[in-house]
Amino acid sequence: MKKANMMISTLSTAILLSITSGYSSAEGICKGMEKSSCATSTSCRWVKGYERSDGRSISGYCRKLPGKKPQSTADNSTKRKG
Repeated sequence: MKKANMMISTLSTAILLSITSGYSSAEGICKGMEKSSCATSTSCRWVKGYERSDGRSISGYCRKLPGKKPQSTADNSTKRKG
């Protein structure tokens, strides 16, 4: 019985962690994507590789597209109409 309870507890914890630690933003989804996958994504874009001013070479990478942040209701209540 103890083994069964421990197994259920461990499994429950693993499921909870996998749900809560998943990708929470498009940035997480885009990170590590290959160029071909990134190009077909609607929430990501491919950044070409480049060389920094200090001479370090940066490889191309996929990044999240810029977007508007959702406005909170607290921000709306402080605005005045006029």
